[in-house]
Parts: sequence; C-alpha cells; structure tokens
Amino acid sequence: MPGSFTDEGIVLRRVDYAEADRILTVLTREHGKVGVIARGARRSGSRLAGRTDLFSRSRMQLAAGRGELLVLAQAEASAPPRRVGDPRRAACAAVMAELTDRVLEGHHPDPAVFDLVDRALAEVAGPDRDPRAALVRFARRMIARLGYAPQLHECASCGHRLAEQPAAFSAAGGGLLCPRCRPGDPAAVECPVRVIKVLRVASEGDAETWARLRLDPPTLAVLEMVIERELEHHLDRRLRSWEVLRALER
Repeated sequence: MPGSFTDEGIVLRRVDYAEADRILTVLTREHGKVGVIARGARRSGSRLAGRTDLFSRSRMQLAAGRGELLVLAQAEASAPPRRVGDPRRAACAAVMAELTDRVLEGHHPDPAVFDLVDRALAEVAGPDRDPRAALVRFARRMIARLGYAPQLHECASCGHRLAEQPAAFSAAGGGLLCPRCRPGDPAAVECPVRVIKVLRVASEGDAETWARLRLDPPTLAVLEMVIERELEHHLDRRLRSWEVLRALER
C-alpha cells in the first residue's frame, strides 16, 4: 500500500479515542477495508467531524501512520448525508455496516461490494420504503458472497422440485424444505408462497425487479427472520446490531 493515497471511503464503525480523536473502520473502493485514525475530529469546528459520521461517504486522503492505522489527512463529501435519524433506519444501517465488517477481510479491495454497500445504505435512508427491504436484499447478497447460496427451487433435503405451496426455510439444511422433510428441522421458518417468491428475487440479484416489489409488514417480518437465522448459522454468532433492531421492533 502506498505511503499516501486518495480513495472513496464509507465509515462502517467509529470509536472515540483519546481527547479528541476517532478511530474508524472504513470501506474504501480501491483499497478494501482499512483502519483509520482521524486526529482532532471531535474538536469543535473540525473539518473532519462530519466526514467521520457513521455511514457517511467521502473522498479521503489517507497516509501511512506509525502503526497499522492510516491517518485521515483530508476528506470531502462525495455523496449527500445519509439521513438515518429514525431509530429503525439507523438500526438497519448498523446491521449492514456490522455485517460488512464481519464478512470482509482487511485490505482486499472489491469495488462491486463497495457499490453494493453504498447503494444499500442509500436505500435505507430513502423515505419512501421500509428500510428492512433494503436490509433483506443486502444481507442475502452478502451471504451469497460468503459462498452460501440457499436451495430455493428444490427441497434442500430430498431434492424434489418444490410445488407452489408453503415451505419451511432451514438455515442448517441450506434452503427450503418440502412438507415431507419439514419435520427434520424444528427450527425451520415457515414461509408462505409470497415469501418464497420474494426470496428467489433477492437471491437472483435483480435490483430493478427488487425495487418494484412492495413488501407488506408480515412478509418483511418472515424475510427478516430467514435472514437472521442464516446469519446466525453461517457467522456462528449473532450480530450485536441485530439485537438492537429486534429490541426496537419489540
């Protein structure tokens, strides 16, 4: 990595440090996930203050520091601020950021993932849709990146083609179970036909078709449960930000 460079960056995580600094986890387009220290960012009038907000996107000038952390020298906004003041939108954005942080290794650039994260955070901030819709599709795409593509057209247990009827989603089994195989996983999530169709759209990665869907609260609740079970199974532990989202929903 060069001693100094400029790159697009999205703030995934931040921690206050010392008297006025912040330590950031930043997803960059060309250099992957990096650790950054923003010196003096918490001082009154600091030009870096707004550029170190969670989920913000800016053009960052980064320089090598003495340790593993890069130093944020300058930053200019390259996208409008993410308006996630509503608690549910902020919680959904936090799940996205934590999942990204968990899935990606440091210093492994992937511009396609950068664009996926950027678009998903913009959708969460959009006032015209339930933020859980953006979260469900984003999580589905990130799970696919981990190498786990669920079986959604054939039974994940017996392999028979699924009829157009309700089925159960088994995170441990790797997809949908037909009624005959359903007893094999008591923890499987019951999925109406509507939910199954939406899961297929989310897995196929067609952003335009997904954007046209209008998802009602009951459908979103089941989709969210499916994604939560998948993440818990594949990551081997729950995301802390998901606990916050669940608390808000309760």
